[in-house]
Amino acid sequence: MNVLEKSIIVAAHPDDENLWFSSILSKVDNIVLCFLPVASRPIWTEGRRKSLADYPLENITCLELEESEVFWGADWSHPVKTEYGLEITDNVLPDTLYRKNYYSLVTQLRETLRGCENVFTHNPWGEYGHVEHVQVYRAVKSLQAELQFRLWYTGYVSNKSASLMAREYPTMGRNLGMMRTDKALAQTIAGLYKENECWTWYEDYEWCDHETFVLDIDDVEQKGKKGSVLSLNMIDVGVEPVMKRETRLQSLSLRIRRKLRRLLHPKTRAD
Repeated sequence: MNVLEKSIIVAAHPDDENLWFSSILSKVDNIVLCFLPVASRPIWTEGRRKSLADYPLENITCLELEESEVFWGADWSHPVKTEYGLEITDNVLPDTLYRKNYYSLVTQLRETLRGCENVFTHNPWGEYGHVEHVQVYRAVKSLQAELQFRLWYTGYVSNKSASLMAREYPTMGRNLGMMRTDKALAQTIAGLYKENECWTWYEDYEWCDHETFVLDIDDVEQKGKKGSVLSLNMIDVGVEPVMKRETRLQSLSLRIRRKLRRLLHPKTRAD
């Protein structure tokens, strides 16, 4: 089985493809990113556009959905799975856009993934614990039976997401073994994002020497198997990445501004 035949990476945000998929980044047929604009961070939005315009690989595209900005919203001590990702329990962060994005992802990815044999995406616990990573996995997973592709997800986990990972053990088939990360390419791309002020991870992050991908157990070749011996990459996120450290006050301010705009500039309805 050639796992890179008719292959594609589906990653949530610009820089995720570089952080979690560097070992196969230059080997897959296509790379698709899902989110781009961030209403509260126009510098990120512009920086991401510039970075993708100058990207060193030509096979990358973006769906350009707006980020829902509910990064802080889930209760990671007791995460609740939903059809669209994870339940957002923080009342300060409305989940309207988060829910809407799930259905937009499914609709757009249906055509993007048609004809693919191997799809690589985020894992069910969102690597270090990101609700939009979980959402992208859910959207891709929802299309697997219809489009009949093999689904591979990343082997990264953190102290924050470990409890959810343990609950997802039934989805784990076998892995590809440890694949060498492409540190040179990863650092080049990270430099591009940093230059354009839209790098969202740790400034001093060092890539692991190897990484792995896990075959979703729903694959027809894995049905009936009860478990596997797997290798995973463990990340300590005791302190959140500096650029993801938004306060709840900032998020609340964004929601208030949006509501004020709707009140001051209501859309006129046609008679």
